[in-house]
Amino acid sequence: MRAFQAYLQADDGVHLFVRRFEPHYPNADRSLFLVHGMSEHGQCYEHVARSAVARGWTVVVPDLRGHGRSGGEHIHVNDFSEYVADLSRVFEWSGLRSQRTVMVGHSMGGLISARFVQQYPDRVSALALLSPLLGVRVRVSPFTVALARILSVVRPLSRFRKRIDPAHSSRNPEALSRGAEDPLIRQSLTAAWYFAMRSALQTAWDLAEQIACPLLVLQAGSDLIVDPEAPLAWLERVASTDKTLRILPDHFHELLNEIDWANTLADMLDWFEPRVLGHGKAAGIQTLPLREIA
Repeated sequence: MRAFQAYLQADDGVHLFVRRFEPHYPNADRSLFLVHGMSEHGQCYEHVARSAVARGWTVVVPDLRGHGRSGGEHIHVNDFSEYVADLSRVFEWSGLRSQRTVMVGHSMGGLISARFVQQYPDRVSALALLSPLLGVRVRVSPFTVALARILSVVRPLSRFRKRIDPAHSSRNPEALSRGAEDPLIRQSLTAAWYFAMRSALQTAWDLAEQIACPLLVLQAGSDLIVDPEAPLAWLERVASTDKTLRILPDHFHELLNEIDWANTLADMLDWFEPRVLGHGKAAGIQTLPLREIA
């Protein structure tokens, strides 16, 4: 495997850190563009990149602005269009071929990836969303929401501590230990970011019919961070005729950092490979019960 790192400059001057992993042999002609979740960064998915490269994929993993080694205020945007514009910049720098490229987004990265494909419907040949942020399960008190709304106007960089228990993210003790020791995982977000997220979430639902490429949603059945029921209702609005929903019972939120992440990744790449080569076919919505399918 060959690994490269680079800093790019976003349209507004923010520096974006990007990792690129390639097979040693020169004929690899399929690429996976991976978008991490809130508080994470690309290094959290190096094990995923290595496994995908071993199957012949080139993998591009940027650190979103305000995350990891990228610049910008930590977990802050005024609008999620900033993330989408950054991904477009990374896509162009990487020289990815649309008909040979798939996009994978986890959690918040899933919401961003959905918005990216809604805005750039011809950029990727297929899309996979892993426990996507299509509905919030973590409870925020009405008082906190009201306070954040005021601050988002008068002091948009005001910070609130995350209300996510790390133990709810994975059943994998090794992954939990890595996260606890990682200095690049941020623990607070801004008031402006919270309402930008809510706006992006509404837009992702309103424009669901703009997604027409093959679409796979893998949802953790025991998710305590995002709403595990939301993907089915959202998929019914999506225009694609090749869309699949798979529920992984008893799994926690971070599917690619769970105990059996390698099996999940293999299943996802199995789904991608015929589609990126142009041999996919319409499948309808395939749903699995939340807790009845192993």
